[in-house]
Amino acid sequence: MTDQQNIIQSKIVDTEWDAYWQELPANVAMLQPKGSLVLSLPYATGSAEDVQLNKMLQVCQLADYNVVQMEAGQKLAWHRLKSKLSPKHILLLGILPEQLGISALFRLFSPNHFDECTWIPGLSLTEMEKQPDAKKQLWLNGLKPVFVDKTA
Repeated sequence: MTDQQNIIQSKIVDTEWDAYWQELPANVAMLQPKGSLVLSLPYATGSAEDVQLNKMLQVCQLADYNVVQMEAGQKLAWHRLKSKLSPKHILLLGILPEQLGISALFRLFSPNHFDECTWIPGLSLTEMEKQPDAKKQLWLNGLKPVFVDKTA
C-alpha cells in the first residue's frame, strides 16, 4: 500500500513543461497576426545579425512578418503562438521545435510542412555569419523556393 502512495505523490511532469500552458510573454502578446513568423535567438538592434536578418527578409520580399527573439532554451507554446499570430510560414533561426512544444523532426534549411504551416529551420544568425555555406543552403533550399519561386 505504501508503494501506491509513492506513485501518487511522485512528480509525473517536471515543472519546466509548465511553460506550454502559460500565457505568452507581453512582448509577444502585443503583436498582431501576420503571414510569417521569425523565431530567433536574441540579437542587438543595428548589429551584424540584425542587418543580416533584414537583408534576408528584403530579398524574400517579406513585408508581413513578426520577429520574436527567444533565449536559448526558452520555451513558448506553439499552440498559443499559432492562435495569436496566425502565421503560415515560420523561420526558425537557432530555435529548436522542442522549445515550442513540438515533437517533430524538421529538415534543416528546407521547407517542412507541419500543422498547416511551412517551417524553415536554420542556424542562428550568429552561426550563419560564421558559416556562409549554411546561409547559402538556407537561401537556395528554403527561402527561395518558399518566398520567391513559391514552389514549396
